[in-house]
Amino acid sequence: MNLNASEPSPARMTGLLIAFAAVWATYLSVVNAPFPVLHDMTEAYVWGREFQFGYNQHPPFWAWICGAWFLVFPREGWAFALLGVVNATVGLAGAWALIGDFASGSKRIAAFALLLLTPFYTFGCYKYDANTIFLSIWPWTMHGFVRSLRETSSRTAVGFGIGAGIALMSKYYAALLLAACLLGALATPERARYFKGRAPYLSGLVALAILAPHLIWLAKHEAPPLRYLSHISGRGFAAIAVDVGKTALDGALSNLAVVAVVAWFLRPAPALLKSYIASRWADPDFRLLTFLALAPFALTLFAGLALQTKLTPEMSIATFALVPLLTIEVCGAERLEPLASASQRLAVGFSLLMLVASPAIMLGRAWAWSHADDVSPHQEIAVEATRIWREKTGRPLAFVAGHGFENPVVFYSPDRGRSFYDFDFSKNLWVTPTRLAKYGLLTVCLKDDADCLAETAKFLTPPSSRTELTLAHRFWRHIAKPYTFIVTVIPPRTCGGDGCAGAAD
Repeated sequence: MNLNASEPSPARMTGLLIAFAAVWATYLSVVNAPFPVLHDMTEAYVWGREFQFGYNQHPPFWAWICGAWFLVFPREGWAFALLGVVNATVGLAGAWALIGDFASGSKRIAAFALLLLTPFYTFGCYKYDANTIFLSIWPWTMHGFVRSLRETSSRTAVGFGIGAGIALMSKYYAALLLAACLLGALATPERARYFKGRAPYLSGLVALAILAPHLIWLAKHEAPPLRYLSHISGRGFAAIAVDVGKTALDGALSNLAVVAVVAWFLRPAPALLKSYIASRWADPDFRLLTFLALAPFALTLFAGLALQTKLTPEMSIATFALVPLLTIEVCGAERLEPLASASQRLAVGFSLLMLVASPAIMLGRAWAWSHADDVSPHQEIAVEATRIWREKTGRPLAFVAGHGFENPVVFYSPDRGRSFYDFDFSKNLWVTPTRLAKYGLLTVCLKDDADCLAETAKFLTPPSSRTELTLAHRFWRHIAKPYTFIVTVIPPRTCGGDGCAGAAD
């Protein structure tokens, strides 16, 4: 990015975003190389592979993206890292557009560069799941809202509706995004014109049209995500208060670098801040910015308390795109060019430092990190379980079950099998007793997991066989602790034509 007040051209900005993606995809691939991909990531893969209009816990859009991604890329950790970074990069492009709705020149450059000093678009983007998808969706949807609020044209209303629909098709948490937009609209003089016009209702119709297939799916299958939500709600107030406190603290600490850099360069006088903010509050754009920047996080904390549901810091990962700009606005407009210059240098220097340090960080995590010895052998059991299945049946792997190992086995297996999560047909609508009989079932249980073995026993047939094996995760001569598995092969019972010749596609 240029180190002066002029904004980069679209072509220049595209090049910078590509460079960002290249640096951080390399960093995340290297530092995570010693470990298998995380549970939520393999879950995104196995769900997206099925292309349902809904899944046991969430709406489907984020999983569709993952399923489509791995139709092109190999099932490797680096490909998942690249997916996470591409998702974050699309979000950064949206953040640049959103910040541009409120600022230009040095202020816009500084606010964008400071965003890269938060962990959300860098370290936090690696675990691709139903939360991190909002890194890309959230800023573009807010940008669409601001454009629709100001212009009230059919084109901008449709754009906002598309963003809102995609957000709701990813996770119901998007309701807080739309609530923040509503509060922002009510805080501006345009509210009467906006709500008397057709724009918000056109946006709603577009969003509803996008959401309609999922709503039909909910009605048809008795709303599994809502049942899941009710299952994780109703927690005690003390537990909820701890979650809220952790989430609030994480949000504050994650933005600490932004506040520190802005405060250092703009050096606002505390005695003048109150009167300055009061005068800025008279500006409708400042009020809108404040609501869009702060309301989503505040609503997240409130929703956790009101619904008594589990709250994690990563749920709010996408809500901070406007916080650097709001911090600059609150602290004043002096010394913006030095701030913009320093912010860019810090963002670039930080990214390059992480890239250079990535091999050392990787080796440190593999050899010195206390959890490295406890890493489960996901890749190893996937390969061995597939080998055992093929030896016993002579066919490609079709369905896999097991408490916590079914998704990793499906992801890392050389075959393109399917997950039978938790041995529960209601959670895996693509699995039926008939299909299990036709294609067979492989289960992978830890030897001391009595519940997993008991669930396996419900599906046993006379030709079934059990194999015990002990495996350990290995990386560059570092060997983690061994895990002992029971791999059970339940062969196909019925075959029609060539129906048993391949996997259950």
